[in-house]
Amino acid sequence: MDLRDPQQLRQVYEANSKGLYNLAYRLVSDRQWAEDILQETFVRAYTRAETFKEGGKVSTWLYRICMNLAYDHLRARRYRAMASLDAPVTDSGDSESATWSATLASSLPETTAQVEQKDTADCVKKLIDELPERERTVVLLRQYHGMTFKDIAAVLGLTSRTVQNCLRRAKGKLYFGLKEAGLAPADIGHEV
Repeated sequence: MDLRDPQQLRQVYEANSKGLYNLAYRLVSDRQWAEDILQETFVRAYTRAETFKEGGKVSTWLYRICMNLAYDHLRARRYRAMASLDAPVTDSGDSESATWSATLASSLPETTAQVEQKDTADCVKKLIDELPERERTVVLLRQYHGMTFKDIAAVLGLTSRTVQNCLRRAKGKLYFGLKEAGLAPADIGHEV
């Protein structure tokens, strides 16, 4: 496959862009950055087409590029100064110091079920974000992208057995994190 051929590159893009975007978004939690990472993934695939090994899966190679770009972004983000949503708004006319996050609050009331569902989703996302890099990637690729252990192993350069062990450890950490937050089902017990 020649990724420098515009027709073939377009076919590869159409077949893989949605999954790659979803992976990038789940890793960096920002739509704009996920789009940038997706674009950079295909730029790198085009400019470094000669590094693709014939006989391999193009999708595996692209997922590897995308994942590396997302992790590069996350590492760089740690060092960038970011404005806090809890910082006070200086030009608010109130005598109380309002925060930026308070200015984003919706005026629509949420039902109890919506709030609980959002709290659970936020907790799961936070727990996944706190997993070590390798375990987080295995969970995302397996649960959200439906990849096989073999494909995940190829993307990460691991054995299928190592991928299975990473997933098992990650599930255990997620279960105990949910249990600590009071969100784990009571009937699971310790079958993690």
